[in-house]
Amino acid sequence: MKTKLRWVMVAAAAWVWAIAPTHAVAGSPVQMAAETGAAQEEDEYQGLPPGKGRDETLGMCGACHSMKLVVQQGLSRSRWIAVLQYMVDEQEMPELEPEDHKLIVDYLTKFYGPDRRAQQ
Repeated sequence: MKTKLRWVMVAAAAWVWAIAPTHAVAGSPVQMAAETGAAQEEDEYQGLPPGKGRDETLGMCGACHSMKLVVQQGLSRSRWIAVLQYMVDEQEMPELEPEDHKLIVDYLTKFYGPDRRAQQ
């Protein structure tokens, strides 16, 4: 089996250089590190799928809400726009820059629109 020097994640999310196989073997440190990294990313993003606008959505919505509350809504684009405006007008959310507003609405509509809710 070929080996090479590569970064490997070990306890407490520390990265160290290690001699590791060039491919992940079931139960190997390389595979476990990859799985741990993916689980940490999912936890960091509270289960939000990767996509353009994910960081902005988590930053604005997750500042006050569990993302579980947000993602269960299954709203149309126009309803997401209305909800964001309500949050600004009534809940003291800061006004969004137009490009951030579009990113967040696009993300929420794509991943948590009415079609998504129907699939759950």
